[in-house]
Amino acid sequence: MNDKDIDALLGAARLPESTVPLCLRGDLQAEWETLERALAEVKQRGDRRLAGSPEEAKLARQLRDLEAQMQDSTITLRLRALPRREFMKLVEKHPARKDNQVDRMVGVNQATFYDALIGACVVEPELDEERLTRLLDALTDAQFNKLANTAWELNRSDVSVPFSRTASRITTNSDET
Repeated sequence: MNDKDIDALLGAARLPESTVPLCLRGDLQAEWETLERALAEVKQRGDRRLAGSPEEAKLARQLRDLEAQMQDSTITLRLRALPRREFMKLVEKHPARKDNQVDRMVGVNQATFYDALIGACVVEPELDEERLTRLLDALTDAQFNKLANTAWELNRSDVSVPFSRTASRITTNSDET
């Protein structure tokens, strides 16, 4: 590889990114589960018509409407890894608490680090500090962990060339025809 090739690769270098969808209307989950159970019960009773019963159709429409509501209440965040030195500075600003074994294992103060890491990694939509705080406060622990784990993995995992078996099969098959 010559110097021009190296310079071209370095010039095109970009930090890894990932997206995390978060439904902010978790209250609708119970309603969806109730409707889904009701639809399963109606189907189990077994209306033999090809199109199903009017009750099935009504429940199915309600489920689809609820799914659309939940989709409309979902925010998709785009996160980008930090440059290595910036990530290390962030780690240094949040040292592990000496009395916390998990902190010591991970190497950061988990009570403060992940909020800061998420804030530093979210690139879309743009969130000022107040909106970021409101968003993080609106999440369940599982949603927060999903977001924090994504930010952590972007910064602490390797980037390798992925391989899609599905795409490979499709292109191999289409190349043959």
